[in-house]
Amino acid sequence: MRIAVWSHPYREFPEGADSAQAMTDRLVELREAGVELSFPFVAVSGQVYFHSETLGAPDRELLGPYMEAAREVGVRVHPVIGLGGPVGIGRGLYEPPLDYQDVPEWAMSWPCASWGENHERTVLLANELIERYQPDGLHLDYARYPNADVLVDNPCTCPRCQQARLQWLGKPYPEPYDLRKPGVVFKELQMRIEFVRSFVESVRGLTDHHQIRLSAAVRARYYEDALVEGQDWAEWCDDGLLDIVCPMSYTLSFGSFAKLVAQHRRLLSEAQVQWLAGIGLSSSAGDLDFDALDRQIRFAAQAGAPGVCIFHAAAIGPQELSLIAKLSSL
Repeated sequence: MRIAVWSHPYREFPEGADSAQAMTDRLVELREAGVELSFPFVAVSGQVYFHSETLGAPDRELLGPYMEAAREVGVRVHPVIGLGGPVGIGRGLYEPPLDYQDVPEWAMSWPCASWGENHERTVLLANELIERYQPDGLHLDYARYPNADVLVDNPCTCPRCQQARLQWLGKPYPEPYDLRKPGVVFKELQMRIEFVRSFVESVRGLTDHHQIRLSAAVRARYYEDALVEGQDWAEWCDDGLLDIVCPMSYTLSFGSFAKLVAQHRRLLSEAQVQWLAGIGLSSSAGDLDFDALDRQIRFAAQAGAPGVCIFHAAAIGPQELSLIAKLSSL
């Protein structure tokens, strides 16, 4: 079984403890436990941890020494890029309606997928990253609109989304009664899906050009979240846009995890993509205990997933390393 991790070098290696040797020592521990692939976050909440001609000097240069340490110990690295959330570096933002309800502050700083400028800026920065650091691949995260629970009552009202709706709705923004019509909801989701797919296709063109792989973290609840947010990852996999897909099945409930993994197996049964079942060791859902981690990894293997991706590397202690080392041979 393949083992991958999502990692936060800025958190794992704080200032004063971020030497190349510290990174090597930690990656040796992970590699000896069977971890062979790392997806590090390199731009978080306005802080950048890699050098870019466009962005200038980083807040801390972490990707360079991390890449060197990873190559030394045999761990492949796909740095994380994306449109929104903490990795977003775009400009045109999601905008709620004037009379909005329950829209959190973070959503209003989310780069909207309808803006081609956001696509171009992210691809430009990704190209600089590839040329400078030569990673094994890129990892998409937050390649979508804001969360479904925001969008259901508050579709984006940015100028680009409004302009697009004029073509299929005849007005820039759906009224509440419009959103009760299945046809309007279908067209709204179709619009989002087309904008997000265009971004993914742009990144895929870049990775094809550099002959590296493209992986992605995707929403685990396909019908409830992913499609509503424009992230039709099952279609991306069917069409060969991704090499590796990691549905983020973060839950403390074994029953919920099993249900999600079974659905992902069905959605990916015909796709030529490597599926890594995402496991939230320490996530917004809470912290898995040792036995729960064991059960989830074993179930993913039994369900046919060729590997798992664990969120996140900093939460993997000596006990978890021992377990992962044992289960990596499944």
